[in-house]
Amino acid sequence: MPGFYCLDNDIILKIATYDLFNDTLQSLDIEENQIYILDTFKYKFGQKNQRRRGNKSNNSEKYDIKKALDITKNYQTISERNFSDSKLDIYTRLINYSQISQHPKNKIDQGEAILISYICSLNQQENDNYLLTGDKRCLRALTNSEMTDILELLQGRVWCLEQLILRNIEHFGFNLIQSKIYPKRDCDTNLKLIFGYSEPASENMVKQSLNSEIRKLKRETRNLLYPYPDD
Repeated sequence: MPGFYCLDNDIILKIATYDLFNDTLQSLDIEENQIYILDTFKYKFGQKNQRRRGNKSNNSEKYDIKKALDITKNYQTISERNFSDSKLDIYTRLINYSQISQHPKNKIDQGEAILISYICSLNQQENDNYLLTGDKRCLRALTNSEMTDILELLQGRVWCLEQLILRNIEHFGFNLIQSKIYPKRDCDTNLKLIFGYSEPASENMVKQSLNSEIRKLKRETRNLLYPYPDD
């Protein structure tokens, strides 16, 4: 798959904790030089990692922050501070919409707004560039915004966590992926239910549940999601 890939913080933390980061890149045929992350990631989570090392009571932290920081330390970063006019215009519209919205479900946080703005600006040049996000609330809020031009630029160019997990199962087999996710199932509430709350779920049940979640999100977000698996 050509183009660039913007990864939000949630996706980075979760697939790193599951030890699926490199597997995910391989399954999507992504090179490291195609990846962009928020420039605040290393500062925000680097500070949290320092606090964890100094506080034994935080050893139960559900994310492997150190692994995520090690993986992403050399990745290209983006920020609204050096946006071109087109990127800044989209970013401002997203932030303004979030600020004036009276409903908490229609909030788009700053990080997601930066990533969406970057992807949309690239796609205005008729390239194929993608957002990998774990923030379903953001996708629903964007759909509710009725900003049709932004929605068109993102249509079919978003990957959610469940799609990435299903893709990994397809490429590397269920047993391997289950062996990585199940011990770390507290990392994500939804995947904890899918892969088994108190005991591992069967392959058929996991695949059915992942497909069900993907179809539901596609309906809720007007097909912003990449068309995988095939409808």
